[in-house]
Amino acid sequence: MAGIWFSKENILGRLESPEVNANNNDGLYSTKDFYFYALLQVDSSQSDQKIPLLRTFSSGSSQGSTYILDIYIENGVIKVFGTQNGGLGVRTYSVNAIPFDALFELVVTINPSRNSFLERTVIKINGVTQSVDTGTLYHHRNMMIFSTWFRAILGGEGTSLGNAKGLLVLKATLMNQYNTTAIPLTTSGSPYVTLWYWDFEDSNNPLKITTSRQSVSSELIWTNTDDTTVIWVDTNSPPTSNNGGGIIIPGNGNTTRIQGTVTEDDQPVARRVFAITQAQLEVDGSQEIRHAVLNSVLSDSDSGSYSLDTSPYESAVFVMAVDDYGEVWQADTVYEVGDVIRPASFQGYVYLCTVAGTGSSTEPVWWFDDSIQAIGTAQFKAKPYTRPLAHGPVTPEIVPES
Repeated sequence: MAGIWFSKENILGRLESPEVNANNNDGLYSTKDFYFYALLQVDSSQSDQKIPLLRTFSSGSSQGSTYILDIYIENGVIKVFGTQNGGLGVRTYSVNAIPFDALFELVVTINPSRNSFLERTVIKINGVTQSVDTGTLYHHRNMMIFSTWFRAILGGEGTSLGNAKGLLVLKATLMNQYNTTAIPLTTSGSPYVTLWYWDFEDSNNPLKITTSRQSVSSELIWTNTDDTTVIWVDTNSPPTSNNGGGIIIPGNGNTTRIQGTVTEDDQPVARRVFAITQAQLEVDGSQEIRHAVLNSVLSDSDSGSYSLDTSPYESAVFVMAVDDYGEVWQADTVYEVGDVIRPASFQGYVYLCTVAGTGSSTEPVWWFDDSIQAIGTAQFKAKPYTRPLAHGPVTPEIVPES
């Protein structure tokens, strides 16, 4: 078997599907019905973390996000959360934790209109229906999951940094049909049901998605946003330890760190701080050498201070502090306070959400001062984008054992 490994050092990597239209053979007709199957493994180092598995976007217009569905693991528990037009559409949390460090089969199927409350979202692990937290259950009967336009993210939640770590995916199936079976289909003979299937087995085209509708197959391709930390593996288990997305990280088992402060105009600021090896390191199983991103952390907004774990690496690194570049504006998107967006044609400014709401259906007229203006029902404050700051080379501090 083969799969995709989201390394424990992953920061920027996820898989993004093309956007499809329901009228095309690879598109999915509008419906409330949803089915997702995956064979996966999660590293126990992520037992207290949030691990995004799948996010879907659907809308009546291209690049819209009227309907959003998230399937993720948080503190070991499978969670399903969906929104429509910014309001809650679906919410189901399982009770029992997943098995860590072992392959397991996950099934999530949804139809918000079913009569039985517990049948509206069914979560299965290794064929066993999971108990759910009835106190969190919510289903809006009008919640659509598929609309005219559809796209998906595997191993990410739609932001540049909200991506999976310590996740191995071997195969998966997605379709616009409610189905409680734990044995996934691989083809669809129906004119109304489209099936996407991917197993990463083709070494020449590992990111291929095979689609099927009315017994007619076609192909889509995932886009990998960082192939240094999201890597194809020709195995059914994660790569060996000391491996940062295929890059071998040398060390002596010590805990190491870089500490410092980020300021802008002599004022402390919150910035994403990265540690990048000065040396190029070997890539496991190849003749390549590459620089490695060891880790990242957000500096404190009040003090600007940061402490960046670079273990087990002990050699020189460059430290880079990066302003939030944000996501490209998209029509009818739900925004929360703190979200950052930018125009498709970047002009030196980014826009920070100060009041939550739903963005406009047409691109706004962007402004270039520090005022706050409305975009749809949300409000944003413009700010100049700060160029990345770099420092180094510096040698990580070895932290004494306590």
